[in-house]
Amino acid sequence: MLKKLGFVDLISAVQNRIEQNTGVRCYDAIPKNAPSPLYFVEVTGKRPADTKTMFCEVFTVWVHAIAAPEKNGGSVGIYNLIERLEEGMTEDIALPEPFNLMLQSNIGVQTIKLDETNEKHAVLAYEFKISYGFKVKV
Repeated sequence: MLKKLGFVDLISAVQNRIEQNTGVRCYDAIPKNAPSPLYFVEVTGKRPADTKTMFCEVFTVWVHAIAAPEKNGGSVGIYNLIERLEEGMTEDIALPEPFNLMLQSNIGVQTIKLDETNEKHAVLAYEFKISYGFKVKV
């Protein structure tokens, strides 16, 4: 039986990459009163994407970037967080054995909004195609 990659391992790998490459804390659940700036990661989709020779799945992950409130209501903080995230995620995530990352894609900014806390909030989508085994003919 083949083992598929679980959500916990994927989220952990994404969080580690973001924190290592941006220096900003990344959560899977934002603690009450957590100081911004911060990132928050959630899996929003999973679908099969087998090839002729491999068993694969594509995971869609949303990364929320939350900037500290700016006195003038500007957007420089959120734009900086978006840029840091995009640059940091140009490096592939590291997955545990026996999984292989086949493709890591930035789908882009989905939305930018102003939260009720006066913090700017952006959502960026990423897709990860992950192989979890080879097909063999018997």
